[in-house]
Amino acid sequence: MLATNIAETSLTIDGIIYVIDCGFAKQTSYNPRTGMESLIVTPVSKASANQRAGRAGRVAPGKCFRLYTAWSFQNELDENTIPEIQRTNLGNVVLMLKSLGIDDIIHFDFMDPPPPETLIRAFELLYALGALNDDGDLTKLGRRMAEFPVDPMLSKSIIQSETFKCVDQVITVCAMLSTGNAIFFRPKEKAMHADNARKNFFRPGGDHITLLNVFQQWKETEFSSSWCMENFIQVRSMKRARDIKD
Repeated sequence: MLATNIAETSLTIDGIIYVIDCGFAKQTSYNPRTGMESLIVTPVSKASANQRAGRAGRVAPGKCFRLYTAWSFQNELDENTIPEIQRTNLGNVVLMLKSLGIDDIIHFDFMDPPPPETLIRAFELLYALGALNDDGDLTKLGRRMAEFPVDPMLSKSIIQSETFKCVDQVITVCAMLSTGNAIFFRPKEKAMHADNARKNFFRPGGDHITLLNVFQQWKETEFSSSWCMENFIQVRSMKRARDIKD
């Protein structure tokens, strides 16, 4: 078994005797200065490495092969994984706490306090979106935004779409952005064909309009799986987007 962070969870798979641990994991990382979240390949922590090793030898004797040195394990890996609240966008967290009536978020007793810069960025974002007023209190718009289980920028878009009479298009875009997976795939042996297929979906106005175009074309084929394969589009991602939209 090739270990990933999914394999760290407490599941036991019969027949797993050997585990190969590459020592890396993809983690969400938020940069408050740019306001961008990205998925970065980072070294695992010692705790994660031990969890991965624990997948072998549960039902029979087993071994874990680590693709890094013992010195790296002892000297280069952190003891524990950085908690997610310390490396993600806190816009949704702040909005939820405000909607629950917790006003003093700066002194809120977080189990793992997030960096002040990330909290300040979240306040600035919510203020810019109109979810908070000049005093930092929740507005009527902010209360409506808190009812949507999505990023504040997406919830504001959904609410505003009613005014601009484009609800269906906006919730389609929001659903496509919320799948959590890539929409297109690019096999090495057919890279040129995949690139050409992707170019056919491009529309002036950016990625959001392109994603809307992909979904609408898929809908016209009555949600055909074969159409997705022909156009190098992830069927699972599209079905998830459809479910989110519904």
